[in-house]
Formats: sequence, structure tokens, C-alpha cells
Amino acid sequence: MRGRLAAIASLVLLLGACTAGSSASPHPSNGPPTTSPPAAASASAAAISTTSTAWGPILDQAPASFPRYPGAADANGAINEPVTQSLSTSASVTTVSGWYGTALAPLGYKQTSISNPAEDGSVAAEFDGSGLGSGCRAQITYRPMGAQTFIFVLVAAGCPTS
Repeated sequence: MRGRLAAIASLVLLLGACTAGSSASPHPSNGPPTTSPPAAASASAAAISTTSTAWGPILDQAPASFPRYPGAADANGAINEPVTQSLSTSASVTTVSGWYGTALAPLGYKQTSISNPAEDGSVAAEFDGSGLGSGCRAQITYRPMGAQTFIFVLVAAGCPTS
């Protein structure tokens, strides 16, 4: 009985390995195999998933071109809401917000507003990136917590992903 179970398990693993990386075409072709053009392959590799939020659909991770405050550490889990990027730094809210305003401008984002400090000292800045794509915008919240400033970035799903 043990030998039979081992043989069945081996067969299941072998079949799984054979089919895991391939998929059969519903319309077999006798012609030469086709390949995707390089541009299509790189476009699909650059795709970033999105999440719906009250602010609107956001990218689940920051595009490689989106600036990151120098020396900031990842702060994943620091907030219980979906964000594109969550960072922390020992720099002040004023320093960090000024840096992002300057760093985003050459990339095509224009700061349209910045809030007055909230009761907890946090400040939120809005950026218009409509020149980069339809619906492209960003929101960055700078929240002081003790000796750290947390940076919560939302990048709209309409923004370029590379």
C-alpha cells in the first residue's frame, strides 16, 4: 500500500511539474512559432498592480522613476491603509516635504496644494501629473511620530509605471 501511495504522489508531482510552466493553445497551429515583439514583452514586465482606495485607484508599488527620499527606510505596515509607498526618516516634515516638491517637479508633477499641519502635525501635499498620463496625480502625507517622519505616498493608477 505504501509503495502504491508513493507512486501516485510521484506521478502527481511529475504531472504538476510538466504543466506548471506551460499552457496549451486552444487553437493549435502548424505554422512557425510566434513571439511577442520586445516592446510588448517589456511593457507587460513593467505592469504594476493597483488597489482601489477612497482617494482613487493607486499603484501598489512606486514606479522605479518615482523619487524616494534619500536614506529613507521602508515603513511597511506603519499604516493600516493601502499606500503606494511607506517610508520613514529622521528628517523633519518641512525638510521632507520641501525635498519632494523639488524632486517631483522635473519629472512632470506640479504641487497643487499642501495642507496646514493637522492636530498630529501631519501635512498632505497634492501633485498633478496629468501631463504624464490621463488621471496621473500623487498625494504624499508627511506624519511626524516621535523622532521619525513617516512618508505615505499614493500614486494614481493613471501614472506611468516606468
